[in-house]
Amino acid sequence: MLQFQKLSDDMSVCMQVFPEQLDFIAEAGFKTIINNRPDTEKPGQPFAGDIEKLAKAAGLSYAHIPMQPGQLSLDLIDAMTKAFDELPKPILAHCASGMRSAMLWCFANVKDMGVEGVISAAANAGSDMEKIRPALEQYAQS
Repeated sequence: MLQFQKLSDDMSVCMQVFPEQLDFIAEAGFKTIINNRPDTEKPGQPFAGDIEKLAKAAGLSYAHIPMQPGQLSLDLIDAMTKAFDELPKPILAHCASGMRSAMLWCFANVKDMGVEGVISAAANAGSDMEKIRPALEQYAQS
């Protein structure tokens, strides 16, 4: 069964989403799926376009904002911030493990919640973001 890590009332993260899980996601109350996993990252993972069609058929909004491991950028942060601002909530974001999605959420929310706030929320959800604390502090001041 798919397990969600709740970062806030509006945002949870999880591992890779598969087509057979979309009805469960919709029934769990999510309104949007954000896919942070690039296509073909690992053999056997579903393609973003296929998941998007099925998600929309299940009544979910969908965004594909792929992040290669270790390739954080301002464009990715901006895209995630825009998605959080504009897409129906609550949102479920996913990647291979949920870590990249949680990291992007931290950067998208650090200016409003502060470094301690996003790190604490991530930790409460099971994601350790201490290693990105310096980058969060720098981004929060930009």
